[in-house]
Amino acid sequence: MLKFFGLVLATCLAVASSAHAEPKRVAIAGWGPHPTLDASIRGFKKGLADAGFAEGSGVVFDESHVNFDASLIPQMLTRLAGAKPDLMATVATPVSVGARNQLRARSFPVVFFPIADPVHAKLVPSWDKGDTLMTGASVALDYDAVLDFFKTFLPNMTRLGLLYDTGDDSSKAAVDGMKAVAAKHGITLVQIGVDNPNELAQRTQSAVGRVDALFTVASGRIQQGMAAISATADRAKLPVITSIPQAVQQNYAVAALAVSFEQSGYAAGQIAGRILKGASPASIPPYRPTAAEHKPMINGEKLKALGLTLPPALANCKCVIN
Repeated sequence: MLKFFGLVLATCLAVASSAHAEPKRVAIAGWGPHPTLDASIRGFKKGLADAGFAEGSGVVFDESHVNFDASLIPQMLTRLAGAKPDLMATVATPVSVGARNQLRARSFPVVFFPIADPVHAKLVPSWDKGDTLMTGASVALDYDAVLDFFKTFLPNMTRLGLLYDTGDDSSKAAVDGMKAVAAKHGITLVQIGVDNPNELAQRTQSAVGRVDALFTVASGRIQQGMAAISATADRAKLPVITSIPQAVQQNYAVAALAVSFEQSGYAAGQIAGRILKGASPASIPPYRPTAAEHKPMINGEKLKALGLTLPPALANCKCVIN
């Protein structure tokens, strides 16, 4: 009987101790405010909550961003790291690469998201495992599937412009991914690098007459300037295609084949939960979306405004929005 009561008492003490355990401290180092990045952060928090770390009880967040100004990344990382978090989440490639370089001597793990290609950015050694104190989630595209969809959508497209951020590793990784499969689809790529967001309209204008469509790479600074890109391209009846569904919903692009940024954030939150429970980052491979997680979207109104028609091959795609 005494043994039974002792077991009950020990169980009660364990539950009480767990109930009063200090919440984990998670720093979120952001790149800047944007619907796709905001969605990924929401997904991250939900993934953590579903892993047992609800905001306010299981975890407290220390959030910051640099408004897409890379020069401010070191200052932000220093402040967040100085608060000694149990884990840091880094949003987008520039911030994640900055954390890898600046915080080598840290003791806390880093979980990145939504990264286009963490292997290309040297955040992890391979797709099969994480780094010693870093792993996370990607929005890596299957570029063969991307070009197959866009070639189906625009059958006469032979020259595709790639509008990308020259200072963003994920942006350059997208260019490399496209280059590897473009010839297979009978497409010639025209690279249009941008190093200053103020030049987006000018760079878009430079593509007119040189390409049949313009692909905007999923870089924060490129997506931040989608309004200027769209206005310039629309005047020239140049179709803008992308991998960001929000750009289609906002009438900036006519079509997208995309993976969910929120799902990438959710996967990162689940990974962070495992790490906070004791798993080693090196033992957790970075999340990579499956081919089935690539979803098409076409803006019906923009399709008409550009004088285009939906190809018969996509008649039953159930992917047209108005």
